[in-house]
Amino acid sequence: MAQRWQPVEWKFEPANSHENAYGDELLTATFEHESGTTHEVSGFRYGDGTVRVRFAPPSQGRWTWETHSTDPELRESGTFEATTNRTETALHEHGYLVADERTLRHADGTPFFWLGDTAWSASTRATPEEWADYLDHRAELGYNVVQVNALAQHDASIPHDRLPFGADWEMDSPDPEYFEALDGLVAMAHDRGIVPALVALWFDYVPGANASWDYVYADRHPMTAAQARRLGRYLGARYGAYGTVWLVSGDSEFDEESLQVYRAAAEGLRDACTHPPLTVHQPGGQVTPAIANDEDWLHFHMYQSGHSTDLTGPRSQAHSTRTLDPPRPVLNGEPPYEDMYNRDPDERIDRRTVRAAGWVSVLAGANAGLTYGALGIWNWHREGDAFEAGEDRWGKSATWREALEFRGAEDYARLREILDGFAFDSLEPRPELLVTDESGVEAAVLADALLVYAVDGHRLTLRDPPTVDFFEWVDPGTGARRDAEVERQGDDVRVSPAPFDGDGLLVGRR
Repeated sequence: MAQRWQPVEWKFEPANSHENAYGDELLTATFEHESGTTHEVSGFRYGDGTVRVRFAPPSQGRWTWETHSTDPELRESGTFEATTNRTETALHEHGYLVADERTLRHADGTPFFWLGDTAWSASTRATPEEWADYLDHRAELGYNVVQVNALAQHDASIPHDRLPFGADWEMDSPDPEYFEALDGLVAMAHDRGIVPALVALWFDYVPGANASWDYVYADRHPMTAAQARRLGRYLGARYGAYGTVWLVSGDSEFDEESLQVYRAAAEGLRDACTHPPLTVHQPGGQVTPAIANDEDWLHFHMYQSGHSTDLTGPRSQAHSTRTLDPPRPVLNGEPPYEDMYNRDPDERIDRRTVRAAGWVSVLAGANAGLTYGALGIWNWHREGDAFEAGEDRWGKSATWREALEFRGAEDYARLREILDGFAFDSLEPRPELLVTDESGVEAAVLADALLVYAVDGHRLTLRDPPTVDFFEWVDPGTGARRDAEVERQGDDVRVSPAPFDGDGLLVGRR
């Protein structure tokens, strides 16, 4: 018996060992629901020599399956019944993610606001016990995505506890123990209703993908397009059944040469998965370039506003990305990370900066979601570790457990909680509502509300705003609410300053 939206695994014994079978398409499996709907997924080679298939049935009822292979020992068929999922999370109740014109949604159409956290380096470093503590903490706050590098993160704290292709970086021979450990991390996130968002190929595996770093794995072990396609197919077959979302690239500056490698990885992922939302993770300050935007496998946009107190980036990148054609959902997948250097060793990025960048991003048009990050967690730092690749650039690191308690993560959880009270999928940026154009002040309208964020909570004048029933100020750092005093001047509305220190969110409720 299977459960809807829970992976089921089948294990097959091949006729021979299929030496170097990592890249071979040994097996595909077709699953047909009693309604006639069919899905096809790829098999993958497991470390013990078996070939395995993972599939998460999206519907209740009777399913039949059949495998296809040139190896007669891998050709089998069968049936099973899928029941309602007994895990009480939105992911298991409403299903895996799809992208429409401006919104990420569950399979049943329920809007999904991406509240992610950044744990790029957990794949090579986190123990199961550490990972459980981390996930439980984030799930309790309401986080529903975790962004992790499927391979080794080049600027992680060291030493790595495990490596995807072994110490000799044999790119055609994945290390079985590494991917079995990654199996566990992905499954633990899925079990808690947290979507795994895995990076397939950070820039350091693709020659020429980012010229600003001089230490990259690609210098020694460049990945070809054929290897990237093989890796994509392998990752998709192994992790697609967990509802994984794929960041095909990481911090990559696309050109025609590197795009060939990333396209191959994306096609491998797409061919192997049942539910494969795909995006690219851009370097700081950049929007999706035209050559990547033209790719038919791209489902949504993820920009990185970068690690600075300057709030013009989160706004301008959201605005620019929303102008791309065709329209796709937009989210800020890397705002300023808490406790990182602000491009200056004498100043760290604080909680208020992180919070402001989040609200500015969302109201400027990145309403599909937001990802928090903290120095200490993304590099998975422990006491006594070295942070050689990043300390000069980003600062001396807290441990991941210390960083887990940084308060900025609570602010992003509060942001999601506030937006969940409205039709956030209907959000449209409306900068023209503001009489003055100021950095750190953003306005947006929703089907049931008007929202204005002001980084210093000052008096606002709104130009001919839509009719609302009443205005209130919300403290984004505490959630406290106070009625706002308003004065109408013709078509304009003047609103009193926020009645608390710091930033404020003006809410007009309909």
